[in-house]
Amino acid sequence: RWQKIFMFPLWSKMAVFWNKMFLTIIVLLIVLFLDAVREVRKYSSVHVNEKAANVNSSAFDHIQMKLFRSQRNLYLSGFSLFLWLVLRRTVTLLTQLAKEMASHAALETQVNDATEAAKKYMAEKERLQE
Repeated sequence: RWQKIFMFPLWSKMAVFWNKMFLTIIVLLIVLFLDAVREVRKYSSVHVNEKAANVNSSAFDHIQMKLFRSQRNLYLSGFSLFLWLVLRRTVTLLTQLAKEMASHAALETQVNDATEAAKKYMAEKERLQE
């Protein structure tokens, strides 16, 4: 029943579009991840002078806030990238499994037909030998 749904001709046309869309999403996630890595490096290496801290007491807090945001973005984009890769691999494995199950069912039917034909020929041979 599911094979009829998934073998609908519209899906094959949409698959090309969705593959391009997924590729676009992965590129976007990689760009976001690299930008987050750059931001973390930028704000991790910034040290506020004590003279500057005396003049503007919130400078240190501002830098820490920026560092926190960039680390948050790094974790979110990294996890999204990892989750996307896991989901993509899962879909690939499920597709392969469905194809193998369909081929297994076809081979099983073919073996059953061949067994029935062999039994019929063996019975006919025994009948002719008598």
